Amino acid sequence: MAIDSRLTATLVCPICKGAIVWDAEKSVLVCPRCRLAFEVKDDIPNMIPEEAKTLTESEALVYKEKLSVVRGA
Repeated sequence: MAIDSRLTATLVCPICKGAIVWDAEKSVLVCPRCRLAFEVKDDIPNMIPEEAKTLTESEALVYKEKLSVVRGA
């Protein structure tokens, strides 16, 4: 499943309004700051915080590093 990069560039976390990372392998959009993974089914992201999966601190750190590479920070 491929999500348009323009969509991922405009989406933000519904809680903190921070940047999110697309993980195509797991089909999730991740907010490293909130440590939440939002599932994507049939190319539609489910951005409801109560339905998101909570990540461990180490998982969130991996995504934070990916976000730094993508955003050039």
